[in-house]
Amino acid sequence: MTIPPYIAESQDEFSELEAELQQQIHTSARLPDWPFRAISGFVTIYEYDRILGSTFGTVLEALSDAYGDDTVTVIGLEPEMAYYRDEYSYFPGLRIARASIRDGYGEGLRREPDGDPTGALAYTVNVVGMVGASGVWSIWGQRDWEIGLLLTPDSSGRWLKAPVPWFDREIDLDSIRSPSGWGVHLSDQERSMFWQNVQDRGSGR
Repeated sequence: MTIPPYIAESQDEFSELEAELQQQIHTSARLPDWPFRAISGFVTIYEYDRILGSTFGTVLEALSDAYGDDTVTVIGLEPEMAYYRDEYSYFPGLRIARASIRDGYGEGLRREPDGDPTGALAYTVNVVGMVGASGVWSIWGQRDWEIGLLLTPDSSGRWLKAPVPWFDREIDLDSIRSPSGWGVHLSDQERSMFWQNVQDRGSGR
């Protein structure tokens, strides 16, 4: 039986979901600052658009199977909750039951408040966080950097076999970001800080 994703229907319900996210993620952080609370882990890198695609539900399903998550929580952090509340009477937080993660993830992201596609997270969210109920893995996505980061306690697992392209910690970000002049420019200092964080916090040390 497929269980539809639970979508917050009030500010209080959204705050409850956000509190779950905050146990594993610094929701006010922005790259190149490190968004994860875990002291260390292994980072896998995805293109930002990939983590908002329906197929990414297969990654979440594999993570949930590996770590025993009953649910996965997804929160849109930017634009802020108030934007969605005021513009669409919608709250950008959802929880997906394990049995429905594969399809429920895409369904939740594409939910169009009052039939308005401009309010769907899949098309509008610029910063997104995801966590499993197990509390051992988390995901951060940031549109201006054009990447998503998955932090896990293990260096590999079934999630790497899901049909979503991923990149290791040696990737040249320019190879997966927009050409110069099309995307947000990242300074040498920003890049250096990011890779230092990956080395110190995202390489299993």
